[in-house]
Amino acid sequence: MKVVACLVAAACLFAGALLDHAYTRSTPEAVPARGTVVDFVRRNSKQLYPVFEFQDLDGKTHRVVNSTQQALFRFAAGDPVAIAYSRADPERARIDTFWFDHRWVSAALIIVVTVLGGAFRQGASRSDG
Repeated sequence: MKVVACLVAAACLFAGALLDHAYTRSTPEAVPARGTVVDFVRRNSKQLYPVFEFQDLDGKTHRVVNSTQQALFRFAAGDPVAIAYSRADPERARIDTFWFDHRWVSAALIIVVTVLGGAFRQGASRSDG
């Protein structure tokens, strides 16, 4: 059981590293900003992408379709949102959700639950035997 817990923990760490790499590449030299959801783009019947506007450090307004669809977080037109955009290319922007802000905390929680669950099961099997 320890081997399975270690494999799951390693897989979570690997997935976290891949997500972090993709996150860093999506908005290099990320700058935080405040934006507003202004619209939605439906790419098919099940995928809805928020469109947001924000101003960069130079005061220029940008209108961007979020790179990920609306799934865990439900936005409405007019909602204020935290934005992260690339200093070099402000059109490379995204809504900065809890998942991105706390991606390592989320991965760590999954690992802790996995390890504790494995320890609990191992303790339960010892007391049964």
